[in-house]
Amino acid sequence: MKRNAVIAALTAVAVIGGGAAAVAVSSGDDAPATASPADRVSLVSGQESTAPADRDDDLDDQRDDKDDQDDQRGDKGAAADPGNVTVAQAVAAALNHTSGTVLSADLDDDGDRRWEVEVATGGSTVHEIEVDSTTGKVVRTETDRDEDDAAAELKAVQGAKVSARDAAAAVDGAVTSVEFDDGRWEVEVGEADWTVPLDTPRASREG
Repeated sequence: MKRNAVIAALTAVAVIGGGAAAVAVSSGDDAPATASPADRVSLVSGQESTAPADRDDDLDDQRDDKDDQDDQRGDKGAAADPGNVTVAQAVAAALNHTSGTVLSADLDDDGDRRWEVEVATGGSTVHEIEVDSTTGKVVRTETDRDEDDAAAELKAVQGAKVSARDAAAAVDGAVTSVEFDDGRWEVEVGEADWTVPLDTPRASREG
């Protein structure tokens, strides 16, 4: 039996890129069936909401990226802050004050933020000269005339091709310490340690 009544009205919703399209399917006569308001589906297009778990994952990824960047900066010495005065300038200021041979230069990281430069002038006499890391001026000196191993260190450094300044210049980054130890120069840049031999300004990373 042929029936003129609408057999079925079906509304399908196709979601494409956050939008929606409503499709009406009918059977029977050629004229489309009319769905009641209750049968109509309306979908407002917009950005898809992010589930809480997804947001947590995104935050974890961002934190991991930041930690990686901090580690890289630490390796390169980006975190070091020697002030306005570099190790080379501190050494120059110390030698201008007291002529001799530099055995070490260290940036004291206490509240004073001073460079402590050790200058040997002969025998076991070593002068510790403090240089302001902001102004580059000598602010304090202290003399030790019986420094252990000073004579041997002075002899080794005086005959070396690479000075303390040369060793510091061989390493990229903000140098915070250069020191003669165990027959070589030890250079610190941030959290990284480097060594430089006495015969050539070629730095090698430790660890």
